[in-house]
Amino acid sequence: MGSRIAVIGAGHHGLVAGIRLAEAGCEVTVLEASEGPGGGVRSEALTRPGYVHDTCAAFFPLALASPVLRELELDVEWVNPPLAMVHVTDEEGGEIALHRDLSATVESLCRYGPEAGRGWQELVETLWPQRERLVEAALGPMPPLAATAKLLTGLRARALDLAPMAVGSSAAVGRQLFGDDRAAAWLAGSGAHADVIPQSAGSAVFALGLNFLAHHVGWPLARGGSQSFTDALVRRLHGHGGTVRCGAGVEAIELSRRRATAVRLHGGERLAVDAVVATVSPRVLLRLLPPRSLPGRLERRLQGWRYEMGTLKLDWALSAPVPWRSGAAREAGVVHVGGALDEISRSLSEAALGRVPERPALVVGQQSLHDPTRAPDGGHTLYAYARVPPHPALPEADVTERVERQIERFAPGFGDLIQARSVRTPSGLEAVNASMVGGDLASGSCELSQQLIFRPDPRLCRGRTPLGGLYVAGAWVHPGPAVHGVSGARAADLYMRDRRRRRWPRATARWR
Repeated sequence: MGSRIAVIGAGHHGLVAGIRLAEAGCEVTVLEASEGPGGGVRSEALTRPGYVHDTCAAFFPLALASPVLRELELDVEWVNPPLAMVHVTDEEGGEIALHRDLSATVESLCRYGPEAGRGWQELVETLWPQRERLVEAALGPMPPLAATAKLLTGLRARALDLAPMAVGSSAAVGRQLFGDDRAAAWLAGSGAHADVIPQSAGSAVFALGLNFLAHHVGWPLARGGSQSFTDALVRRLHGHGGTVRCGAGVEAIELSRRRATAVRLHGGERLAVDAVVATVSPRVLLRLLPPRSLPGRLERRLQGWRYEMGTLKLDWALSAPVPWRSGAAREAGVVHVGGALDEISRSLSEAALGRVPERPALVVGQQSLHDPTRAPDGGHTLYAYARVPPHPALPEADVTERVERQIERFAPGFGDLIQARSVRTPSGLEAVNASMVGGDLASGSCELSQQLIFRPDPRLCRGRTPLGGLYVAGAWVHPGPAVHGVSGARAADLYMRDRRRRRWPRATARWR
């Protein structure tokens, strides 16, 4: 019999770790507190029977780019809209489109000045030959020395010109690149996916990376709902003999001589193990471990882990597609509703300061436009999320009204199409998934101080912990949020490597 491994959390990182370990002959049990697997990658009939809504993640560019997930060759049918995203710039139908096709994107940007289109074209054409190296550097282990060296060699003289973009803000880089605030807003809207304010250092990387991925792999969605992606992972795990147990919340990780030896479930059941892979975020992990089991400075780092803005998530069942004034928005997979650059900045800044934005910046998903399985004939689904304080001071109905009024501003008549709605507040999201503290979808702020080796800490960013047999993965571990499976795969690989070498931490001094 192989090693007995408990994986805590049946999100995609936990399932990827489980698959890798089961393939290697380990006896794997994936433990999930909720009633179904998937974590943030699930679908439910949230409004009416027959209407399939993605509960969190809905579009999967990194799933197609990730070497880990490409290697799995999952049985998922991807739908990849040719028009990935539209940013609506004003109430008169102004728009800037992000097409999978570069020339169409450049044409859309050129409506706001030839410099805007030329700036994006030159950047994409410079990076295009290095696209696989970019992905390798972004998703690779810390420190990414080999991948970065290859990338810099490939970029040659342009590397110094592009380096400031790695630490710049999306607002500053957008203005410099495009010479127009409306085009800069198109860029900054993508950075808002990572809860970073357009003026924040490092926000440009998120925005540029996400928009570049639209040309590289698109912004695909899974036919039938995001749940189909999770179901494919579960089938693969079962095929290798692994088990998923839902409704099996973990109460504690037991240690003996500074090594994980068992997990105890709510209700008292105890599972003896050789190792644990924990995909829960820091606040949850600390509750599972005995007090002071981690070295002092590391425990303090996790105790002070900064969760960022909350998320308000709305889903609607509609009687028809959204009547956007923007013609391109009526065809896009994703619509960014935010208007001008200063509006996006104001919305995110207000949320960060603890106020519900009057005009919230929104990410709107139009899955049923491209996947008719999401709704009955004639019907449509729509989802939107806004960044709000973790504990909004306004009643749920008032916050919902602000979101719907914002969509109505750019799509008059939207409210008349609503047949049913589902609202999830930040506390509601945390109740479903304890790692999303305060409704933080990324399990921790994506500000520069919590990236790279500091996600979450130089001693944990690779997935190994100071405790023998305990490994970590998830959105709070480098390379961070989005559906890519990298930290889950890395945790599994580290266990297999340590088992072969019989390498376990013995002394605590070097970790303090």
